Amino acid sequence: MSSWKKPRENTIESLVHGIKFSDGVEFDLRLSDDEQLVLYHNSITEDNRFPECELAEDLPDYIQTFDELLSKKEFTREFTEEGKFACIELKAPHPNSGKAGGWIRGMKRLEHMQKMVDLVNESLDGIEIGSTSAVIYSFEKKILQTKRKSSDLKISRLMPYVRQWGNEFSQRTLAIPSYVMNSLPRLMEKNKKNGSPMLPCALEYLDGYTRFLNIGTSVGIDGKYLQKLNRLRGGYPVYVYRGKPELERKLWEAGLTGMSDDFSPELVTLPSGHARWSRPATQPLTNDDLEKLDSTPKEHHAEKIDEMKKEITPWSEFSDVERIAFTKDWIKRWGWKRKEEDILEEVSENSLPWESVRIVGHRGSGKTHGW
Repeated sequence: MSSWKKPRENTIESLVHGIKFSDGVEFDLRLSDDEQLVLYHNSITEDNRFPECELAEDLPDYIQTFDELLSKKEFTREFTEEGKFACIELKAPHPNSGKAGGWIRGMKRLEHMQKMVDLVNESLDGIEIGSTSAVIYSFEKKILQTKRKSSDLKISRLMPYVRQWGNEFSQRTLAIPSYVMNSLPRLMEKNKKNGSPMLPCALEYLDGYTRFLNIGTSVGIDGKYLQKLNRLRGGYPVYVYRGKPELERKLWEAGLTGMSDDFSPELVTLPSGHARWSRPATQPLTNDDLEKLDSTPKEHHAEKIDEMKKEITPWSEFSDVERIAFTKDWIKRWGWKRKEEDILEEVSENSLPWESVRIVGHRGSGKTHGW
């Protein structure tokens, strides 16, 4: 029987666990009526209220503020000292809320997203995180219009477009045309053109029959489809959301960052049979280390992982020479095409290159509610 209970998504408890267990976390922010950023994914609370229409202090206890999260040293030190990463998703309000232009949207929606970007930057002002340690993204296309106005953080857009209204089935159904019209290579080109340092990507683009539904080039994480993907992206960072445990090692070996929904410390053996190593970027393994881990019998995975976590030097404690050596090895291994000197400029004790292959906690320690 499991002794670990997954904490509720997007809570401080979930995010602290997720960031300590992995290379970083992804989480969702909304803007309350008194202009506070709150940690919440869904457009409506469980008692049928729009978060954007409520004061932060009047929201249910399970909805906490971004500033409360940042007041927790056990969370922020992972950025300032350990090189961890944050994917910060900004949520637009439900049209029925009447906020951000309602169903008409227009400039009101842009103003709403601009305010959120401004507040994220203000909240992070006093925290010295690396230049490659966070990204802001959203399904809302107007997020791209804010990037040169106020944000010091890099900005990206989530595609295909998922609406802020409807249930999971209707959201998925209405997203199909956008999904079909935008192959993964096309999304990469769009994001590069928009100045995004990475591409958030649904697993459906890379695994299963759904990857053949797009108009354009089909890619994947196996064989010739993986070769095609790596040739086209040239190391351009791809973050795969809702990466399955059975595909976790495969994504890592393909040079892709996986966002996991399962961060139980009791998951020591992946369905693929590999021992789980959840910090490939911030506690990286040499080829010899990985061989030792993979040669360990399954019944000894837990003790071997515990042993190696104590023995393997984390990124933050490397010498400059060691960090550069690892980075050059990654450049060669995954065919990163950006200029080597530009990549190495991003390397420090609390900062890794954008291309670094990570495992990231989806909504902290994993999804627990809604889509």
